[in-house]
Amino acid sequence: MSRDPEKFTYGEVHPSIYTGKLVKTAVIDVNFGVKNHECFGLLGPNGAGKSTTLNCITSTISPTTGKVCFNGIDVYSNYANKISMGYCPQEDILWKEMTVREHIEFFLKIRGYGEEEAKNYATQYIEASGLEDHQHKRTDEISGGTKRKLSILIAICGYPKQILLDEPTAGMDPSTRRFVWNIIKETKNMNNSALIMTTHSMEEAENLCDRLGILVNGRIICIGSPEHLKMKYGEDYILELQSNNIEMFHKKVVIRERLFGDCNYKVEKSSFNRVKYEVHMTRNLGKVFEVMEHYKSLGLVIDYSFNQASLEQIFIKFAKMQIINT
Repeated sequence: MSRDPEKFTYGEVHPSIYTGKLVKTAVIDVNFGVKNHECFGLLGPNGAGKSTTLNCITSTISPTTGKVCFNGIDVYSNYANKISMGYCPQEDILWKEMTVREHIEFFLKIRGYGEEEAKNYATQYIEASGLEDHQHKRTDEISGGTKRKLSILIAICGYPKQILLDEPTAGMDPSTRRFVWNIIKETKNMNNSALIMTTHSMEEAENLCDRLGILVNGRIICIGSPEHLKMKYGEDYILELQSNNIEMFHKKVVIRERLFGDCNYKVEKSSFNRVKYEVHMTRNLGKVFEVMEHYKSLGLVIDYSFNQASLEQIFIKFAKMQIINT
């Protein structure tokens, strides 16, 4: 007797209801929507199901249950050809016999542009992305970072209404990464597109994404804007300070004067004159600043910073829940 596919658990191996071959459950009850002019980021540790989710959305693989719709059109329906979509997969899918320019022109033609239009638009994309010196090179003659940039251009060229980017800036140097961020932002703003992207970079997520979903063990466990997630889950605050006498600071200020009151904290010594406190507190934050300024004026504290937990620290907390499946 076959089981209800909705009762499969994460990581469970079972026969596929389509082919009968053994498959593994990678995502469960993933449910979200993305508006036009919005970038939705899908975060999660390795193996959480990010790429599988994108593969289901692009119909690269078929979900066991559920639907994927763009503007009300099911991607598995007879009307799927009406969907305007651009996709940058995690691995670059390029033809080594074709040049950079030929790739862009080819995909523009697929999206309905004529010969001259495709050439003109390809020139604009090449100039906007700084690929003039590489446009006539075959893709087996360009660097990994340039290949990645080309894959992103293929995804966004022709102004598709839905754009999916799977770790788009992986392997790029910092300057190229920021350059690509600007291209992605301009694409979203100019074309009123809906973007879905996966990334391991919290800096990238905060710079590009209007909302985020954190995926762990195949489920989205939280969703919201970066600011919302930090407010809701970032109850920990980080105090980092530099002092010529860390031991005296700890005994006098933290213990004797009860800098953090009754709140729990963890201490981590980062160097001989620097220390970091991770504090679980929601009240009396102003007192910490007052005390630190006082001891800075006395010379015991050389410098300090006191901030709410970052998005990266929140992500790490959730990532520890990930089950390792082999």
